[in-house]
Amino acid sequence: MTSTMGIIIKNHECLVMGACTYPLGRIGDPTTAKAKACLHVVIFGEEMGFRDLVVK
Repeated sequence: MTSTMGIIIKNHECLVMGACTYPLGRIGDPTTAKAKACLHVVIFGEEMGFRDLVVK
């Protein structure tokens, strides 16, 4: 089974500032999937120029 993740970046007023999706491929372990998702969030946020991120 393959996994796909979605990212939505909102500001303090809950306005959407950016969004994207990434294919994660075949990941059997949920902890590994969450770790890869967090890594993609940080990279995407940095590419968008954000310096203060809260990952949920």
